[in-house]
Amino acid sequence: MVTEIKIDKTSIIPVYYQLQEALVDLIESGKFQPDELLPSENELSQELGISRNTIQRAFKYLVDRGLAYRVQGKGTFAANKRITSSMVAALSFSAEMLGMNKIVHTKMLQKEEVLAPDAIAKRLNVASGEKIYRIQRLRYVDDLPMSLQTSYLSPRLVPDLIHKNFEEKSLFAIIKELYNLEVCDAFETLQAVKATKYEAKFLEINEGDAVFLLERVSKIKTGETLEFVKTILRGDKSKFYVELTNKPSE
Repeated sequence: MVTEIKIDKTSIIPVYYQLQEALVDLIESGKFQPDELLPSENELSQELGISRNTIQRAFKYLVDRGLAYRVQGKGTFAANKRITSSMVAALSFSAEMLGMNKIVHTKMLQKEEVLAPDAIAKRLNVASGEKIYRIQRLRYVDDLPMSLQTSYLSPRLVPDLIHKNFEEKSLFAIIKELYNLEVCDAFETLQAVKATKYEAKFLEINEGDAVFLLERVSKIKTGETLEFVKTILRGDKSKFYVELTNKPSE
């Protein structure tokens, strides 16, 4: 299983962040079953050539997010998946903020073509290892860093997207304009977690502060998945509104 973890020490993404994301993918994709022992710190250190402190930080992240648990003297194990509540979001982040008379600003952190990890491939309904786009942006509201957003999309639906200029525009608006694609369904899960050092740096909060992890799958009219996005939202500045109704669907 360790052979499936790829670490790029030349990347601007910290090694511990790469490791924790790789472990999350292995757990969420089912490569590690619930209550299965994860590789030891020594094994990971020897195979990947990284320090035990880096590995301990990644394991702490897994435990803090409920993806793993520790047993004294035995090691770290994959946890059972959490039960999550879902809510449907009809508007994009930009549209929601503009509706509240907020000024939205976006800073592009990264946009690249990568090979789809198992868990991401499953969410996008593409083959594992298929080329996909990974776009990471920092979203500001009234000059306050509010969310760190990582989007995954298939080039098959939006070819050459990462070469388009959408830093100051809604991603969905650009996709509708250039590709004539529009989201008709969205499915979200929301979870309270602790900010990692990487996330805290961009959101200007402290490592370990409470944040929201929001994951959304957006689909177009054909039923194809347009985007899977993971958003880290500041817990001290976020509030969610959910409306429940028993009105029949149109």
